[in-house]
Amino acid sequence: MQLARNIATLMLLVILHLGATSVANAQEGIEILDARLAVGPDKTRLVVDLSAAAGYATFPIDQPDRLVVELGVEGLADGAPTELKTDGLVSETAIGMVDDGRARLVLFLNKPVQVSDIQMLEAVGEQPARLVVEISEGERAVFDQAVAQSKALLTGQANQAEGGEVDVAEPETPAETGPLPSAVEVRPLILLDPGHGGIDGGARAANGLEEKHVVLEFAKRVQEELLATGRFDVAMTRTGDEFLSLNERVDLARENKASLMISLHADSFDDPNVRGASVYTRDEDATDVLDKVLAEGENKVDLIAGFDAPKDDDQVVNILVDLMRRETRRQSFLAARSIVNDIEGQLPMRPYPLRRADFFVLQSPEVPSILLELGFLSNGLDMENLAKADWQSRAAKSLAQGIVKYFDAEAQN
Repeated sequence: MQLARNIATLMLLVILHLGATSVANAQEGIEILDARLAVGPDKTRLVVDLSAAAGYATFPIDQPDRLVVELGVEGLADGAPTELKTDGLVSETAIGMVDDGRARLVLFLNKPVQVSDIQMLEAVGEQPARLVVEISEGERAVFDQAVAQSKALLTGQANQAEGGEVDVAEPETPAETGPLPSAVEVRPLILLDPGHGGIDGGARAANGLEEKHVVLEFAKRVQEELLATGRFDVAMTRTGDEFLSLNERVDLARENKASLMISLHADSFDDPNVRGASVYTRDEDATDVLDKVLAEGENKVDLIAGFDAPKDDDQVVNILVDLMRRETRRQSFLAARSIVNDIEGQLPMRPYPLRRADFFVLQSPEVPSILLELGFLSNGLDMENLAKADWQSRAAKSLAQGIVKYFDAEAQN
């Protein structure tokens, strides 16, 4: 009897094989309208209101314990929440899009749970369609078994997606061409990385301003400034409100052989008096406690979106790789110093603005990478500046000038 109950619990915790396909094929126009948690004496109920019934999937993940609910929708309606009031079994939540046609609701758990019921209800009269998920306290062994099962299923789906047949076109006979030009101009590629996005809103100001929107708008201004010089190719890790994992951001820099990666952020801190911009290079030993706290927070963004924490590159460390990392860190420091020198007179800065911290997104062994904190949304003055178009334009121009001077100096060496 106990075995039967455990099997039933596993089936409810891990609804992938019947839900994942419909999640991947979201019906056009379906949106999340609202969501809420209802906490009872022994159960917690998640209710998600939808504009129409949608495909769904649920699965647990650990480190830390979370229950992920995926929905095949196009987006969140205006006014839909991005986090919920929590109590009881749920300590924290996150709601948002993880890619086109797929939203996630991530429940951070205080203890292992079991899903006692899950239903997708069609709209009735004025009541919208609803997904209802009921959870109650569960056994650690059963939860861990469900985590292992969900990882196996997800890995299998990924392998199946990658292992399909690929049509290969017949090679075309090359057309006759004239003589090649004597030289082809190769311009440095600058990769701008606006932090956060989608389900991960980043820091939030008292007036509701979200970091993900601030840094995306700023990145677009920097891109315009750099392209106007005619000296650089400029790419962005995201151009809209979508989520990318930290590993994906690093991979984009490496795969595209970027000459410089700049990750853009605007953080928050418990002390509202802390303000000002700073520029970071990667180092396992942070400059101070605040820098360590900021890096630890940024390195957890994958957990918020319901993914595993990022892991460092497993590349075997040898003498050549070590030399490459040292040279990359040297170039990262020079780029950071050049940028600080240009923005220091234009923007409010933290004391000693050239800083170090163990930000995962800066880990590429061959791409010089820096992280620019534009300011603190938890500080009233910084918040006002970050929301102003003219302030962003001035900051973008200063950053672009610092980048130009870095490459000028590198060309002379």
